[in-house]
Amino acid sequence: MTIENLHDFLIEYFTANHCTVAEDEDGLNIQLTAEMDERLLNRPFYWQYVKKLNQQGQPMHLKVTTDYLKASRERSYIYFGTEYFRKISEDVLAKGKYTKLYQNINVQQQTPLYPWLVANIKITLQGKTKQEVIKSIGLNLINGTMVDKAQQWLADEQWQTTIPDYCYLITPLISFKHGFLRIEQYLLDQLQNQQHEWAELSYQALEEECRLLDYFFEHDSEQDQEQYEKERANIKAIYQPSILLTVINGGVFYLR
Repeated sequence: MTIENLHDFLIEYFTANHCTVAEDEDGLNIQLTAEMDERLLNRPFYWQYVKKLNQQGQPMHLKVTTDYLKASRERSYIYFGTEYFRKISEDVLAKGKYTKLYQNINVQQQTPLYPWLVANIKITLQGKTKQEVIKSIGLNLINGTMVDKAQQWLADEQWQTTIPDYCYLITPLISFKHGFLRIEQYLLDQLQNQQHEWAELSYQALEEECRLLDYFFEHDSEQDQEQYEKERANIKAIYQPSILLTVINGGVFYLR
């Protein structure tokens, strides 16, 4: 997440989350919604009590500033690394993990939009060394066509959050669940067809470290079996080759 102007970002963030935002010379005055109060402020017992009584509750009024010299007991300082910023960042990342967008097109007749499932996935190759590769895969949920570098392809289009006028959506023939499984299998097939020299080197290092451990264990009368097993487990945790697939974000994109 790249933020060039934190002050403007906070205005956009709170406004997008339906909070009332007012500016003054010291910073921002924000009337939180109940949802945002629960999400950002540490008041779980208050909201549990309110919900038990079936009441609406009173969201807090928040005063913040990005200028350290203008911070006070009443006005919280928000900057990169502060607790408030951490909570806001986590909220933005959680909300932005999945999306549904429609191609922004201007048409004068009925036009179908076709669904594409897109997943951005981080592949971590962990062993003696660690490598990370980002793959962006798109799957047409009608005919099963699959494209690599989907994020770059989609970046060339304009998008909106509502269906454009005169457009209608084609119902997916492939479910989201099975579509993601296809993407996952596609990546696994790619990995299986690759040469993994890093894994071979990791296995070699694992064997060498285990042989060294065995040597010291055999020649050290004070070593006990429990300590030996612990050391061997640590070596395996460091050098054992593994591949981890992690979904970064994704969504469904409707295109003409």
